[in-house]
Amino acid sequence: MSITPEALRGQFKISQLGQVFEATLHLCMEEGFPRHQLHYQPSPLIPDDREKRLVLPDAQVACIFGLTRFSSLNIPAADQAAFTRKPPYESLYLTLPVSELGKANQRRIRFLQEAENLFLDLAEHKDRVFVQSVSHRRLVHGRIVVRHQPVAVFNPSGKVLWLHPEALRFGLIDAEFPRSQKCRQLDRPAIHIRNQPEFKALDEEGLPIWYHEARQRLHEAGKDDLMAEALIGLQAQSLLQISIEQEAEDQLRTVAQEFLTDFETYFGMGGLMPMPGILDPS
Repeated sequence: MSITPEALRGQFKISQLGQVFEATLHLCMEEGFPRHQLHYQPSPLIPDDREKRLVLPDAQVACIFGLTRFSSLNIPAADQAAFTRKPPYESLYLTLPVSELGKANQRRIRFLQEAENLFLDLAEHKDRVFVQSVSHRRLVHGRIVVRHQPVAVFNPSGKVLWLHPEALRFGLIDAEFPRSQKCRQLDRPAIHIRNQPEFKALDEEGLPIWYHEARQRLHEAGKDDLMAEALIGLQAQSLLQISIEQEAEDQLRTVAQEFLTDFETYFGMGGLMPMPGILDPS
């Protein structure tokens, strides 16, 4: 029994940020080169004269499949004019950075290899599948193309065949990995250890530790002044509150930027809803 894109959205709580459509995949050849096989994306090279080699600063690996779509995309009315004259070329476009500080990220490479094998099998058998994607339109050599960066792939009955490991973190879908998928993580779990400034270390009463040290120094100096003690206490609470507010604001801004940067790393920049008449460059 086949399912509909709308039913998939409801069943897996799919974000409105993405597209859901039915399609078949096919091999993607460009000037005789099989882009459906893992390959490096075009990137500037930096000559390193000391080591007599070329440095690839942003090593991106991709596998790209053409696709034939059998259901419509959710495109705003203001954007639909760009698609009326000539149907755009559409592709399943999976790409990831695979190097960190010059070292290859083996988890990501294995993930890309596993995805390539599955997509290749689907393409060779011409199986119809449902694709959830974050889709982008680009202007390439004067022609509009649509790149669907995959989030999940389902069989016609709605069973998950493949799931992007970052899809859950970004709230794009609520689903479990299929048993057949071995690569479920792109990086090792991060361990964050932050050194707190001394004035942020709190005691059982919720006040900075230096507050009690200051009181002790006053007592040792014979200055048991309630006003001085009250002033120190007020300063302690004020500094604590200021630090919390500033840190919260800074962290919120940092987290938002990191979230956006990470999202664009895994699912691309832009989308199917740019300003009317403006196309993102390829």
